[in-house]
This record gives sequence, structure tokens and C-alpha cells, in this order.
Amino acid sequence: MAKRIAISTLNASTIDILNTIRANASYEYQSAVPEVLTEHDIPAVGEVLYGYPALANQFINALVNRIALVRVKSATFNNAYAQLKKGYLEFGETVEEVFVNIAKAREFSAEKAEGREFKRTLPDVRSAFHTMNWRVQYPVTIQDEDLRMAFTTAEGVQDLIAKIVDSVYTAAEYDEYLLFKYLMIKAIAKGQMYPISIGDGSDLHDAAVQFRGASNNLTFIKTQYNVSGVHTNTDKASQVIFMDSIFNAQYDVNVLASAFNMDKADFMGRLHLIDDWTTFDNDRFSTIVANTDMIEPVTDAELALMANVKAVLCDEEWFQVYDNQNKFTEKYVASGEYWNYFYNVWKTVSSSPFSNAIVFVTSSATITPPTSLNFKVGAITGDANSDTFTLIADDSTASLVNAGTGKFEQTENDVENGIAVHPYGAWIVPKKETPLTTTPTYIMLDTKYLAASAIGIADIAVGETVTLTKET
Repeated sequence: MAKRIAISTLNASTIDILNTIRANASYEYQSAVPEVLTEHDIPAVGEVLYGYPALANQFINALVNRIALVRVKSATFNNAYAQLKKGYLEFGETVEEVFVNIAKAREFSAEKAEGREFKRTLPDVRSAFHTMNWRVQYPVTIQDEDLRMAFTTAEGVQDLIAKIVDSVYTAAEYDEYLLFKYLMIKAIAKGQMYPISIGDGSDLHDAAVQFRGASNNLTFIKTQYNVSGVHTNTDKASQVIFMDSIFNAQYDVNVLASAFNMDKADFMGRLHLIDDWTTFDNDRFSTIVANTDMIEPVTDAELALMANVKAVLCDEEWFQVYDNQNKFTEKYVASGEYWNYFYNVWKTVSSSPFSNAIVFVTSSATITPPTSLNFKVGAITGDANSDTFTLIADDSTASLVNAGTGKFEQTENDVENGIAVHPYGAWIVPKKETPLTTTPTYIMLDTKYLAASAIGIADIAVGETVTLTKET
């Protein structure tokens, strides 16, 4: 179960910090390090610690583990998009998001009642898995000289805490902001948000009309605003709006609040500013991109598409972002007389395929689903009764398919011939005297993709590419 970290405030003075560490330290530490009663006693503590490395280790470890981490936790949920994070996962690496689609009605029939009485009607249950996919480390070094200087002023220890924490936490907070921006840019570029045109963007009144209409429509149960095509809605209280700073500045706050049919105070709580849509700090993640598969670069082509984006309106549940770990570890390097600290940050960064998301674009935008999808034949097996083959998304398609944006569909021909189709890409084809064929069909974002022609087991080989083209 995810939970929020309790907010703590670091408001202790250097004297309070020194005495707190002493009170919780070992007997050896308490015997050697005097209690601090006034500011004049602070240098005396420094003299003892600087002369005894073992005691210095106790002090600086306690400083990080007991004091500095309070400051980190105080700011954990104070970033710009705080309310959109889902909490802290103490256990496990995977979150299963389950959505139960609404039941479908049928006609009442007394004549059919006998056959229906004990027949099972299975609910349309769908699930998406969000896995911990962000594991990074921020290093910082504290030298012996930094420790000595901490005891020369009344604010020295507080300054030392700031040096330890701020150098890594500011970086971690900025990277978290970029991850939220990354999710939106990738989703928009891959057609995972429903596009609505606001004209050429010059008429603010027309744009406001589209904002109001879209916001109102989300409160009704519909299927087109989420990539899985499930029946769902988003009430006003769960809607969040993203606008870049310049576009937002063109509107009076009261006009915008009215456009989204919200009072000003509620609207301001729902509104999130983003610096712009057309830039992304890829340099921040260059090392990670080069060494892991946690994140891929935001391409120039994707950023070019963003030039037409003006705003995003989505369900707050669209963001599936969890903290898995925020932890400091340390190591004293005796040969160099310094401490190395490592701030380890683990997160689950994903988006929900069952939540509504709309992107407002200018009329010149070309944010549409791709014209084709490529799959590779993954495996071919068989027995005396049937043959089985699978299709796996290739690199150009994997991000769309793995995001849960669609599924393979069993066609009427498949039903007639007894061919079983798994929605995630497997076909079981009965063996007949005349070999059967099937036309792989994929539904994504209300768009149908078809193979160019029907295929059979004899027509394919493992590793071969099968291209599905958007139906016109």
C-alpha cells in the first residue's frame, strides 16, 4: 500500500542538533564530547571530533541519518507536482492497476431465462502493471575540512547539512520535474492523448470554449479519451490542467477558471505550469540513457510536434508515479580524508492507460496515431491438433504496445474457423486438411490496423516482420 511521507520541519539550531546527536550517540561519544550550552561551546565539540576520526564518523553518520534526512523528507512532496504523486511504496516493485469496465446490458427475455440462469457472465476486467523503473544515485563528497569549518560559527552545522542535502536534493527534485514532463511529451508524440484543436491559437475566446467543452465532456462516461478505450469519466475535482508559462500568461486567471467551469481557488489548485513544451533537458539523463534502458531520449522530431501543443487536461490518476526509496548511504575514505555520500532515489514512473487525457493543439498539429505498426514473429510451435504463433512488437512499436494502448482482435473469420486470438499477440490455429489463415488485427486509440494479407503458419518464420497498416 502506497503512503504519503509525513511532513517534518527542520527548525533546530546548531546547539540543538549537536546535543541531539550526543544524546543518541554511544557512551564513548558522550564521554568525550561535551554538552553544548552556549555558542561558545561549539568549537570545543569540533576540536574533539576533528582529533578522533571514530567519533567524527559517529557524528557525521548521525548528522545524515537523523538530521539531514529530515530535511529531505520535508521536501519530498513539496515539489511543483506534489499532489500528482501517488505515495511511497514500502514493499514491492510493481503496482497493478485494475480497471473493471461497466457491464453491458441485454434485453430481458423470459424465453431465454432458462438458458441464462446458470450461465456465467464474466466482467471485463483489465489490468496494467507499473514497475519500478527509475533507480539513480546522486553522489556528494564532504571533506575533513568541511567538518572542521562546521564548528567555527553558530550556523556551521546547519550549513553543513545544507551542503549535504541541497546539492543532491535540488538535482533530484529537478529530475523528478523532468520525468513528469517526459511522460507527457512521450504520450503526446505517440498519440496516447486525445487531440482537440483550438484553431490557430490566436483567438483566446475560441480556445476557452474548447477548454470548457472538453472539461465538461470528461465528466460523462466516454471511451475516446483514454488509450484503452474503456468506459470512464473524470469529475471536475480530479481534473488537472497543464499550460506552458507564456500561453497561460495570455489569460486572466478569472477567465481561465470560468473556461474550466471552476471557481478561482479550485482552479488554481488544479493548474500546473510547465516551462514550455518544445525543450527538454536531455543532458541531465545522457549518462543514464547511455548505460541503462530506464529512459530514452526525447527526440528533435518529438519536440517539433510539441510546438503545436498549448495545454493538457487529464485525470490526476493518469500519472502513476510512486517513490520506492529515498535513502542516504555513506563511506569514509581514509586515504583521502573525506566522506562520500550517496543519495539513492528509486521511483515508479508510468501513466495509466485507463485514465482520460486530452491535449489541446493548434490546427496545424499532426499529432495522430502512426500509419503502421511493426511486429516480429516471436515463436512458432505446434502439436497434432493445432499450431501456435506469437507476434511481438519491434523497437519502433514496443513503447506504444507496452503502454497498453491497444490489443489484438479476434475477427469474424477467426471465430468461424475456431482460431483463438489472445489480445496481447498469440494465435492458436487448428490444423485442417486445408491450412487456415488469419489476418492479424490490432485496435489502438479507436484506430484499426490490419496486416496486408491473411497469413498462415507456412507463410511466416521466427524473426520475420509483420507490418500492420492503419485502416483508411
